[in-house]
Amino acid sequence: MRREFRLEKDLQTACVRMARRRGWFARRYKGPGRRSHPDYLFAYRGRVLFIEFKLPGNEPTDLQWVEIREMLSHGLSVLWLDSIDDFEAVLDVFEAEACSPKHN
Repeated sequence: MRREFRLEKDLQTACVRMARRRGWFARRYKGPGRRSHPDYLFAYRGRVLFIEFKLPGNEPTDLQWVEIREMLSHGLSVLWLDSIDDFEAVLDVFEAEACSPKHN
């Protein structure tokens, strides 16, 4: 079931709550002088993930794409998501990878 959010902040809050219930570290990511960086930093068992949240139908701005691509080019895990269902699926994948024998 797809839950709809009226504000990006509401989507972020729901996702952060879900992540914390599942044992993730979650912090609003604010860089001085950087308006284009992803919204949140999440970490689980040493795996770090940056996420830019958008409401359905919206995509990152051109400056946000530049930041996302630069972070990816340095080997960081960074995504943009527009639904809590997609967020939950990402957590499932990262948790499975973090618990795999090659990662421990």
